Amino acid sequence: METKKNKTEEKSLLRKAEQLRKSGKEKSAVKSDSHPVLTKVLVRLTTVITMALLATLVFIILSTHIKNTFFTEKKEIHEAMVTQQLMSVQELITQKYRYSDIITLKKSLGFSKSYSIVKFTGIIRAGIPDLSKIEFKISHDKKSIRLKVPKSEVLGNDIVDQAVFDEKRSLFVPITTQEIFEEIDSVRNSIAEEVVGEGLLEDADRDAHKVIMQMMYSMGFEAVQLEN
Repeated sequence: METKKNKTEEKSLLRKAEQLRKSGKEKSAVKSDSHPVLTKVLVRLTTVITMALLATLVFIILSTHIKNTFFTEKKEIHEAMVTQQLMSVQELITQKYRYSDIITLKKSLGFSKSYSIVKFTGIIRAGIPDLSKIEFKISHDKKSIRLKVPKSEVLGNDIVDQAVFDEKRSLFVPITTQEIFEEIDSVRNSIAEEVVGEGLLEDADRDAHKVIMQMMYSMGFEAVQLEN
């Protein structure tokens, strides 16, 4: 009886072992079948993430480049416009001073005498000789501009009219036309020095700055800064 019982138990154990072995094979088969699918999913997911990151990086680089190019080109356009505007004006006269004076030239030799009384009118012009020499810098947002403006100068001191009031000429002591011109030059230069000393160039600077600022505002700048 014990022998039969033992045999029965052995068969029962063998059946369980066989069942466990089959179960293990089935699980192994399931695992071996599921690993490739999981691997493919992970590979695809990694590829998608990588491509998305690359696309984002490329977009950032391109957008930055396009933005910089756009602003650079826009800034260059503004600089060209300012340069053209300044060059179109060139000489900027902001002060004119009109004056009149009388000179008297006399010569005598013994009983011979000559004299000449001449009235003349002149105009002194002051301002900036060449606006194209102005240095400027436009802000990154194109809203403001800083300009370095040269100081004003005397641009001209011309005689616009002259007339002889009275004269007497002797062949022995003649007064030449050249002598009259030289005397007028001396007087007009003295007048120019006097007027400059009284602040003509400072007034010209002030008015020039007003003109340039108005010019820049009319071009669309919101802030304009000038310096000498």
